[in-house]
Amino acid sequence: MKMNIEITVILMLFVQILHSIEELTMGFHKKWYLMKLSFKTFLIFEIIHNAFWSYVVLNKEVAFRKELLLFFIALMFANGVQHLVWFGFKKKYVPGLLTSPIHIMLFLLFYFQFLKFI
Repeated sequence: MKMNIEITVILMLFVQILHSIEELTMGFHKKWYLMKLSFKTFLIFEIIHNAFWSYVVLNKEVAFRKELLLFFIALMFANGVQHLVWFGFKKKYVPGLLTSPIHIMLFLLFYFQFLKFI
């Protein structure tokens, strides 16, 4: 499968929505190592975050869209890595752990596909 930007971001957006559901249902807001959040605050953040990226992914008229999509790919990779690092410190399940490796896998597939064209 050729992993171009469009395919990668659509797949990553789908995974991100699943990732948000995993985090919301598994109490990420109460367990995050940086700060504790109320469920309402975290839910609002997730809605805004996913709505923004959905808009960028689906609207081809967005200014700097290609740059934003590349940033989204890198952001989802970093998010996946931070969940694995957090798991490494905790040595037990952390909210978001199940879906985060998919972000890493999609990033790597895209990255190595991209390298073929350099």
